[in-house]
Amino acid sequence: MSNVKHKSCAMRTLAKSAKSRLGQGAYDKDEINAPKSVTPDQKELYVKLLKLKRDGKEVSNPIAEFADNEKLTKLSHEERQRYILNLCADYMLAKRLVDEKLERDERA
Repeated sequence: MSNVKHKSCAMRTLAKSAKSRLGQGAYDKDEINAPKSVTPDQKELYVKLLKLKRDGKEVSNPIAEFADNEKLTKLSHEERQRYILNLCADYMLAKRLVDEKLERDERA
């Protein structure tokens, strides 16, 4: 059964991502070990933030660091505000998860 009505659903995105990783034989340990309860966008942010933290880099402006500038220019004012608020919420969740993971790794 195909999903014709929802071409950009989360499940289709996850399936495409898994298929491309399988074809390339490339699996990122951080991506595999990411929490299962997060959305694909949150997972991507989690992996980026974890790599930055492990490299010893600090994020001073998360919106400028993680926002898609091309997408921001195409959005209306209300949509831009919604995008930034969602990005901030995703960043706070990812930051908390990364801090917890690094703390667990230090104890182990």
